[in-house]
Amino acid sequence: MKQTCDLCGLEIRQTAVEDEMDGRRLVFCCKGCRQVYSMIMEASGATDPAAFRETEIFQRCVDAGIIPASQQDLEQREGGQKAGAAAPETDAAEKEAPENPGGSAERCLTLDLDLHGMWCPACAWVIEESLRQQPGVFSADCRFVTDRAKVVYDPVKNAPHTIFKTIAKLGYQAAPAGEGTGGATAGAYLRLGVCAFLTMNVMMLSFALYSGFFTELSTAGTAYISWPILVMAAIVFVYGGAPIHQKAFSGVTAGAPGMEALISLGAGAAFFYSLYHFYHNSIHLYFDTASMLITLVLGGKAAEQWVKDKIQARISGVFDLLPKKVRICTDDSPGGRFVDARMLGKGDVFRVLENDVVAADGVVVSGQGRADESTLTGEARPVVKNAGDPVSSGTRLISGDLRVRATAVEEASTAGQLISVMEDALEKKTGVEDASERVLRYFVPAVVLLAVLTGAAWFAAGLDFRESLIRAVTVLVISCPCALGVAIPLARVAGISLAAQRGILIHDFTAFERIGRVNAVVFDKTGTLTAGNWKLAEVYPLGGWDADTLLGIAAGLEAGSGHRVAGAVLDAAEKQKIPPARVSDVAEEENGICGRMDRKWVRMGSETFLGREIEGADRSPGIPELTQTRYLSYVYMSVDGIAAGIFCFGDLPGQSASGLVRALKDQGMQVALVSGDSTQTAKAVGRALGIDESRGDMTPADKADFVTDLKTRGYFAAMAGDGINDAPALAAADLGIAVHSGNNIGRRASDVTLMGSDPARMMDFQALARRVTATVRQNLWFTFVYNAVAIPVAMSGLLNPLVAVAAMMASSLSVTGNTLVLISREKTADRIT
Repeated sequence: MKQTCDLCGLEIRQTAVEDEMDGRRLVFCCKGCRQVYSMIMEASGATDPAAFRETEIFQRCVDAGIIPASQQDLEQREGGQKAGAAAPETDAAEKEAPENPGGSAERCLTLDLDLHGMWCPACAWVIEESLRQQPGVFSADCRFVTDRAKVVYDPVKNAPHTIFKTIAKLGYQAAPAGEGTGGATAGAYLRLGVCAFLTMNVMMLSFALYSGFFTELSTAGTAYISWPILVMAAIVFVYGGAPIHQKAFSGVTAGAPGMEALISLGAGAAFFYSLYHFYHNSIHLYFDTASMLITLVLGGKAAEQWVKDKIQARISGVFDLLPKKVRICTDDSPGGRFVDARMLGKGDVFRVLENDVVAADGVVVSGQGRADESTLTGEARPVVKNAGDPVSSGTRLISGDLRVRATAVEEASTAGQLISVMEDALEKKTGVEDASERVLRYFVPAVVLLAVLTGAAWFAAGLDFRESLIRAVTVLVISCPCALGVAIPLARVAGISLAAQRGILIHDFTAFERIGRVNAVVFDKTGTLTAGNWKLAEVYPLGGWDADTLLGIAAGLEAGSGHRVAGAVLDAAEKQKIPPARVSDVAEEENGICGRMDRKWVRMGSETFLGREIEGADRSPGIPELTQTRYLSYVYMSVDGIAAGIFCFGDLPGQSASGLVRALKDQGMQVALVSGDSTQTAKAVGRALGIDESRGDMTPADKADFVTDLKTRGYFAAMAGDGINDAPALAAADLGIAVHSGNNIGRRASDVTLMGSDPARMMDFQALARRVTATVRQNLWFTFVYNAVAIPVAMSGLLNPLVAVAAMMASSLSVTGNTLVLISREKTADRIT
């Protein structure tokens, strides 16, 4: 029986989305329809779901085109929206969230935003706290360094435009992710230009006014000079300082005051103190100080934003790996027509032309071309693609014309997983960073207290109120909370982006520090130290079976597996045109796989996996012996507990493997090899590579135990493997390094993934980690030393506010500049190599 959607009433042509209301089961053709249904039901006040389609608001939605009126109406829309996806008009940045913290996951959406105007980490705290107080917002995560935010909300209780307004009221600009923030930067430069021009004039007129300290000025002369100073300073203070004052107020009310609060207090004290003296016709005016404070901050933040943009530009290319449009091929458009990339589904065929970026993972159906995979693997050499070859999302076609059948799209694709892992890595905070953020929450109140105490102490010591106030203002504006807040986040962005451009995916930023402590490395054999290009060399039947039948059974058994053995078996079966046998109840286990065929249990895996079932099989006549030039791995098969055959796979060590092992041993590291293959195979590979300790016949649990034993012996151990069978060992290691083999990136138990097949990239990561770690330490040391020295000097009265604010901006710029130096040096090194 065909199901129809409870919203639009049309036939459900794909998996139904279910919900329940007042005890009644509802079905929808998509989650968009369910969301519209929920919103309309709440807005209309309808209590009887059966009468829902009779409500006036439902009919208005049909008339407005929000809900399709008929099947024909739906089909006419499919050029711009997937079948059945009758959804409310939402922002392009909206997408369904995987989970809903604090609410119903079924009604939860995620809004990704680009932000502009954040000047320090306190700005991010203010935005987060304000959004969390909004109705229907379950969580808000704002990242200062990347200028991005993620808001999880209930679309029934809130909407994107409300979220945008909330952010705008705080003094920041927001736009859907990928769309930028419009003219925010142009407006900031205009504000800076106006303030700079007026401040210069305020300074010149102030010099004339200060001459009154040496010669007597008449009352009229003082007023003649003071009035234009007041007008221009007021414009600077009000117009130029508007974003500063607004953010200061938002920060204070949200309980997270930042640098803006200090500047606003300092400039306000100078301005209103001068206003008081202006009213009394005095020449003790410090409008120039207030104006210069505002202008210097605007100028410094403009320069800092420029540096920050340079740093962020290194990572923006990674977030833009997935294209927005794709040429999808249909019966009506066999040559391909452009549609939104989100319409592409698994199994669809799409076309890739020269200079196009591949929108999804897939297999080439027809055509030939050369692909640039450097965005994923860091390897600049083009790769030839023919029919049957896999292609990865995010790679670019240099030449040719391909038709590709999608196997993984959007977040499930390689590029989508890479982006997701990088976003997670950028969000994770180190222990030092958490500590610095806790310090920042008390930093501004502490500085304000110090400023008040400084002014009071100097006033009590006999200094007049004017000088005491100036010294208090100096303390306010010389402290630099921003530098402390960006010292680690900026280096994180730089380090993660630089690693990504080398084909190294960072899951945890602390890996940069941990690799410097590693003194033992454990390698898996297959696909890590060996080339991983497993090819089925031979099938040796046992017990009356024939090779072709065994290969067909193996192909059926391995059809759904992602292991290299499966790939080699399926390739061999395809080349020999042997169809896969029908195998059911397939289950992957440690070092093997099993299933049911014709009521018989079939097991395939290592000697350890099959145990007594294959005793004596490896001594059968005609099976080749291991040599130093050809490394064979045995995979055994049994049918109903009786040995049926032996599959021999050839796999040679990678070209860089011996050099990598030698380089690690030269550093004094302990190097070991573990493998699920036979001990004989493992030891042969180990001897060829110069590894002293090689162990075979190891299950994933055995590998983890071996790593744990190294740690108990005092070693700081790293484990390098393919991330599938090696997951327990990777998790047990102090540092897990996965060598990417085309499997799920996001679910690996590793801290680092080498996207290419070359394990020697580990040395590249080690060298990069040293430089990134040094940058982090330099940033932190400079920040702490600056504040420890600058604040006491300001309290002593040796500085004035203008020098203090210039020093504060120089401190903040030094941290961002130091991080930019790291990027510039790495870019230069890339050009040289």
